[in-house]
Amino acid sequence: MIVAASFRHPWIGLLAAVAIVVVAVVLAWRWRRPRRPPWRGEGAISNVGLAEGSPVFRRLRRRYRTLIGVEIAVLATIGVGSAVLAMGPLGEQSHELETRNRDVMLCLDVSGSMKELDKAILGTFADIAADLPGDRVGLTIWSGSAITVFPLTDDHGYVAAMLQHAVDEFEGGGREFVSGTELGGSSLIGDGLASCVMRFDRLGDERARSVVFATDNKSAGEPLVSLDDAAAFARDRDVRVYSVAPAKYMSYRETRDLEEAVRLTGGEYLSTEDVRVVDHIIERISELEATHLERPPDVVVDDRPAMWAAVAVAGVSVLGLVAWKLRR
Repeated sequence: MIVAASFRHPWIGLLAAVAIVVVAVVLAWRWRRPRRPPWRGEGAISNVGLAEGSPVFRRLRRRYRTLIGVEIAVLATIGVGSAVLAMGPLGEQSHELETRNRDVMLCLDVSGSMKELDKAILGTFADIAADLPGDRVGLTIWSGSAITVFPLTDDHGYVAAMLQHAVDEFEGGGREFVSGTELGGSSLIGDGLASCVMRFDRLGDERARSVVFATDNKSAGEPLVSLDDAAAFARDRDVRVYSVAPAKYMSYRETRDLEEAVRLTGGEYLSTEDVRVVDHIIERISELEATHLERPPDVVVDDRPAMWAAVAVAGVSVLGLVAWKLRR
């Protein structure tokens, strides 16, 4: 992380510098100008020289000059702090981001038969995403139609927030989150997988692509694409599919068909009952070759007035103390 400093209104600093130079020249001129001795002219006081030579007078004069010097220094400090505040100090932080060439699409069946399971599976998705720093992750939900909740992104703070939002929506019992997925039918398994495969971008780049496919494989309609055809489509695009299946709710045939389909892509069938399902998926995805990619740093610019405000406030406090000393 590289930290730099800049200002919103640097011209204020230039004006302040010119004002300081003008004041300094005027004070220097007044200081160097010959002054008439205080005992000359009307109102002269006798024995001034004798009084100036006394030890008490010399001590008081040193104290007075010291306090005046401190007062001038404090005023200068307050002036500088105020001028910098008026300039609008900014902080620039450059974050070097880790980016790799792996894309993972989380693909969730939100049909009626999965209603009671989706919240737990979203928690599994969140654990998977948290263990893939630097990889791009996206989420697509589907039943009769597919909807992109968020596209592939390596902003893992955003991914975590969106997955938590999805969990909250399911916990609330509302169906607004899945609104639109019922269009065209329900539980169209092959269409759902094909739609998730089509969500990958940058097809001209050499990237490792995986789909984490959560479904109970309970088809309830006439899909445009069969599950086997969708798996072949994924294989032809070099996309591996890893299933996350609630096996205890599935028949033998549903389990077998899903397992055969994902193995066709080079992926693996995994059950939600497996306590290591997240670890298995992370291990399989991590086996895919990942290259660290060069990426421009993420630069964040924000206001940084705290230090200069503290300087000005401290200066005012010290100035009050000096003024009190001068009056004594």
